[in-house]
Amino acid sequence: MKTKMRPRYYCDHCGKGTGSASYMRRHERGCTLNPNRVCGMCKEKYQKSPAELLAILNTNGFSVMQEAANHCPACILSALRPLNAIDPELGPIVTGPKDGRQEWSFLAAKKEWWDDINEARMSTEGF
Repeated sequence: MKTKMRPRYYCDHCGKGTGSASYMRRHERGCTLNPNRVCGMCKEKYQKSPAELLAILNTNGFSVMQEAANHCPACILSALRPLNAIDPELGPIVTGPKDGRQEWSFLAAKKEWWDDINEARMSTEGF
């Protein structure tokens, strides 16, 4: 019998693990729990940090925070992730006031984001 030891690489922010160092470097750069993340979706030159977005969320509410994040699903998720909790009866929830944050879905927002981008590309490229 052969046994091989292989290195595993883990994200310093969320704990995700992989066998590829290059993949983990890419993941850590955009990890939604990384306070100095670089967004891979919106690629804004100036983007607000998750801490800034969370402060906006706490003082002004969810809709104002969405505007501050330019409606980027990954940036919004980075602000909401620290508020995630598990309710024994409801399952995963986002803590805080009922201002839309509990109903917001990353998957639905991501689909809408890419549909809008693809539609804009189709109209400008003349397809």
